[in-house]
Amino acid sequence: MTKKRNTECAEAYYNHGVAHSKKGELKFAIEDYTKAIELKPDYADAYYRRSKVWLHLGETEKAKADMQTASEIGINSTTALDETLQNYQRAWKTLGNL
Repeated sequence: MTKKRNTECAEAYYNHGVAHSKKGELKFAIEDYTKAIELKPDYADAYYRRSKVWLHLGETEKAKADMQTASEIGINSTTALDETLQNYQRAWKTLGNL
């Protein structure tokens, strides 16, 4: 498989992982993020997202390791910022301030 093809497939698995995460299908999300990382080992966003799922599942050591890898590779700050803003928006709605 060519590098471009691997990158395209990795992106597809990553997007499926995001969709599974949003639906609460965490086992499938882990599988998809892992496959994305296998295809593109420097995929920092996939490590970052997988770390959040590991954390939700109580797998703190795995979460820490993935977050460390994402940080070392260079997490896409847009991904982290977008997620942070969405979390704040949900919190404000929950508090009834929006």
